[in-house]
Amino acid sequence: MTNKISKKLALSLGNNLNGTNEDIEIWAYGLELLLNGIIKFAFIVSLAAIFGIFKATILSLITFAIFRHFGGGVHFSTYLRCLTSGIIIFLILGKISCFNIVISNYKFLFYITLFLGILTIAKWIPGDTKIKPMKNKEDRRKQKLKTTVVLIIWITIVQYLNRLNNIQYILPIVLGAFTSFTFITPFGYWIINSIDKYLDKTKAKYGEVK
Repeated sequence: MTNKISKKLALSLGNNLNGTNEDIEIWAYGLELLLNGIIKFAFIVSLAAIFGIFKATILSLITFAIFRHFGGGVHFSTYLRCLTSGIIIFLILGKISCFNIVISNYKFLFYITLFLGILTIAKWIPGDTKIKPMKNKEDRRKQKLKTTVVLIIWITIVQYLNRLNNIQYILPIVLGAFTSFTFITPFGYWIINSIDKYLDKTKAKYGEVK
């Protein structure tokens, strides 16, 4: 649905701005990403509010999205799969973040995430996709540097919240970062690609499963 809407909007822009076919394709792609993002965000926010986990879910979502923007990572092959998995993942993160945990457990998760972040930046960032590959060495170096800066800011925020003893804010921020880094690793790619392949087989056997 968003594909058709974005194409119509892009075509309208092309007619008004005298854009080329290439311009229209670029605008359509950008508009589709924007519409898909808005829909996903609206679903997650609405359900998080209904389940009483709004703040925790939003914090984990924002943290995930920031690292995702600079670090890249694996994607599902269809939007519906991406939407469904995103809703499930962030509601789970929001719910877990509302649990009462002892400080030692939080610190353990923080250091695990920090180690994973450093390892991911060194070895796998930026996470390529078929749609958006990044092969240029200089571009890859810049993305590693940008993600490193974000990681330093993340560490600073977590330590500041720790001084204030705001565990309820620390946990979703740590979980959001951990999840984002996980989906940049080969293990994260394997998980998503395995689910994709299973759903594709199900689609071929029983009918369309997007």
